[in-house]
Amino acid sequence: MPKIGMRIFKTFIAVYLCFLIYLLRGEQGSPFYSTIAAILCMQPYVSNSFKVAMNRTLGTFIGGAMGLVLLIFERQFIPVDMPALQYFIVSLCIIPLIYFTVTIKKPTASYITCVVFLSITITHGADVNPLIFTIDRIIDTLIGIFVSLGVNAFRLPRRKNRKALFVTNLDGTLLNSSGEISNYSRIKLNTMIKHGALITIATTRSVETLLPLLEGVEMKVPIIIMNGAVQYDLKKRTYLACKKMKPETAKQIIDVFEKLDLNCFTHTIINDVLHVYYIRLINPVEEKIYHSKKRLPEQSYVCGDLPDDQSVLSIMAVDQQETIGKLKEVIMSLAIAPAVNVECYPDDEHEGYYFIEITSCEASVKNAIIDMKTRYAATSVVAFGNDIRNSAMLAVADFPYVVENTSDEVKEMPWIPIGSNDSDAVVKTIGRHFYIKPF
Repeated sequence: MPKIGMRIFKTFIAVYLCFLIYLLRGEQGSPFYSTIAAILCMQPYVSNSFKVAMNRTLGTFIGGAMGLVLLIFERQFIPVDMPALQYFIVSLCIIPLIYFTVTIKKPTASYITCVVFLSITITHGADVNPLIFTIDRIIDTLIGIFVSLGVNAFRLPRRKNRKALFVTNLDGTLLNSSGEISNYSRIKLNTMIKHGALITIATTRSVETLLPLLEGVEMKVPIIIMNGAVQYDLKKRTYLACKKMKPETAKQIIDVFEKLDLNCFTHTIINDVLHVYYIRLINPVEEKIYHSKKRLPEQSYVCGDLPDDQSVLSIMAVDQQETIGKLKEVIMSLAIAPAVNVECYPDDEHEGYYFIEITSCEASVKNAIIDMKTRYAATSVVAFGNDIRNSAMLAVADFPYVVENTSDEVKEMPWIPIGSNDSDAVVKTIGRHFYIKPF
């Protein structure tokens, strides 16, 4: 079962405070409207709560003003023995209320505007003073709004470790078993990043597959992609610190593919767009990769030879395990072998198929982490992984962690075990390092 989060707990506190304020006011007004407003205004982020509070404060005054006008109108022109007419007019007023909030570009205020308006026009007594009743309803609602804002903004003072660089693998580590970042992890990540946490991601993925996964996460530190060949600024959508192959090195590797009658995907950056060159698609997995990515705006597939003036970031291929093994042997026998990194790993979606990825020898996750550590003047590195391929990243870390859902091979390594990727273990561990407990 899911745990009770802080938003739920804060909502309970806000509601209880509204009741206490009602008692302190000598039971004046109605706590119902205060508590409803407090619940509506509680948001995951303080900045969101502030925006919601301001919009709903505006909506409260709009709904209150309209409600007062309608109460006065009813007293003058609508007989008390015609409730159907009264309810018709009340319902009709909803149209201009919503239309007005949309017109002034405050659509999120529509709901509270209507709530306040209806609370005034429906629940008033026949002998009540319209002005006093309206003011009471407005005050009740404003109490709830600002109590919610205050509770959400309250933080116990905690020192923060802004000198630690946090690096996490993505698949099977930060992503849960459903292949996504949980709502809890997303909210906690954004909160820590806003407070100055240096958090990045290291992955073999390229940008086009990353963007949907990281939607809603406000990354400020560039992420490490393509096995360390590139650092990518998600906010500016810019490729940074590209570790490119020498032209003659890339040419010799591409020649190997041609001699073995194999296809490869050659990656290069042109105007901050990833361009992928290929000659022909020779197996079903290649075709699946191509058709799933060819229309994505973050990259462009080009059928043809790589232009002579383009530098290469990486060369990738996918084929049967035996073919990939032979391909690696040939590449490692070349004179230029010391100038490249060659990594082979299984395709988890297609049994028997393997990927091979070739990058410059300067391109590695380890080097990228060292570069970031220097750039951000970090004093320590905290890394998270779940696979033996994360070894280089974990080896460079001062605090290397592996999630529970890793292989037995990784569990035997001298790394620190934490909970599984389905228990938000990565984000919780980041929090323990980032928030320094007082003495």
